[in-house]
Amino acid sequence: MSRRHRLPQLLTVTAMCVSLAVPSVVVATSDGVQDRSSQLATKVPGAYLQMRDHVSTDAARALQIIARTDNHRDEKYLAARRVVSDRVATQMSLDAQAMDAAWSATTRSHQIAILAALTQLDVPYRVGSENPYVNMDCSGLLWYAWRAGGVDMPRESTSQLHPKLRISRHKARAGDIIGEGTHVHIYLGVERAVVHAPNTGGDVAVKSMSVPQWNRMVWADPTRIAIFRVS
Repeated sequence: MSRRHRLPQLLTVTAMCVSLAVPSVVVATSDGVQDRSSQLATKVPGAYLQMRDHVSTDAARALQIIARTDNHRDEKYLAARRVVSDRVATQMSLDAQAMDAAWSATTRSHQIAILAALTQLDVPYRVGSENPYVNMDCSGLLWYAWRAGGVDMPRESTSQLHPKLRISRHKARAGDIIGEGTHVHIYLGVERAVVHAPNTGGDVAVKSMSVPQWNRMVWADPTRIAIFRVS
């Protein structure tokens, strides 16, 4: 099956979740706003998406557009993608223009991988899982995101950081892998910003790495996978 035809299938769950989403309702209690688990019990299917970070739903909308075209410079797609990058930049106190430029400078596959990973924000960490909107571990998130981008990504983090996939830091682009040991992230293209599934047991999130952590990282470009496979 071609990569172009594989992408819509891989994004079926994303599209279904967006179409099911309904306006969010905040329920007041004597202690303030009702917690997420209590809200989930009283909402219709699909409402969970509306209770998550707006970046996730915006990323899903951008993915629906790019899934229908090979042109990653399509004006409608670029406008939808800019909404996502602006939200991420604002949330992380980063330069929105720099983030948009970094995403524009990378490949269609890289852009799709970034957006697919961002659709999973707030999804709980679970070791060994790559279940969209349910559970993800760090390598499962990258596996899901890059397969959406049309790349037959290895599932294990050590293979995702294989020496044959590695690149130098100064060649890294938004969407590339950045990792240490068995923990991997997707680089967001600006400063030390990444998206990952924390192996400490939290939810999928964006974060800015500390300088010491940043300096320990190695880099990999999943589009080099053909070299990895044949050599």
